[in-house]
Amino acid sequence: MRFAPELPAVLALKTSQSVERNKHLIRRLEIQNSAYEKDLSSTFARDKVIGSVLANSNLTTLITDRNSIGESEVQALSEALKTNSTLTTLGLKYNSIGDNGAAALSEALKTNSTLTTLGLNGNSIGPNGAVALSVALKTNSTLTDMGATLHDLLRMAN
Repeated sequence: MRFAPELPAVLALKTSQSVERNKHLIRRLEIQNSAYEKDLSSTFARDKVIGSVLANSNLTTLITDRNSIGESEVQALSEALKTNSTLTTLGLKYNSIGDNGAAALSEALKTNSTLTTLGLNGNSIGPNGAVALSVALKTNSTLTDMGATLHDLLRMAN
C-alpha cells in the first residue's frame, strides 16, 4: 500500500521557478502584492509564467490583485483564458489593465466557458473597456460575479 503525502492548504512558493516546478499541484494560486513584479522584472518573463500557470489543468483560482499587471500581461492572460477549461475565479483587482486590457479580456470571455468570478475593481477601465466587457457578457453565460464594478462599468458606457 502506498500513501501520498498530504499537501498543506497553503503552500508558499517563493519564486517563479518553484511555481513552474510545482504547477501540477496548484489548485489555487495567490500572487501577493508586488511579488509578481519583484521576481519577474521583464514583461516576457511575466507573460511566460501566466501562460504556463494557466496551462495547468488543476488550477481553479488565480488571484493577482495589486501586482502592477498591465495591458501586455492581460493580453497573455486573455490568450490563455480562451482555451483554459479549469479556471473558475480570476482576481485582477487594483492593477493597471485599462481599456485595452478590458478589451482583451472581453475577447477571452466570448469563448471561455468556465470562469464564473472575475474581479476587476480599481483598474482604470473607461467607457471603451466597459463597452467591450458588456458586449462579451451578452454571449458569456458562465460569468456570474464581477463584483460591484459591473454596474459602474455599464453606467460609464452609456
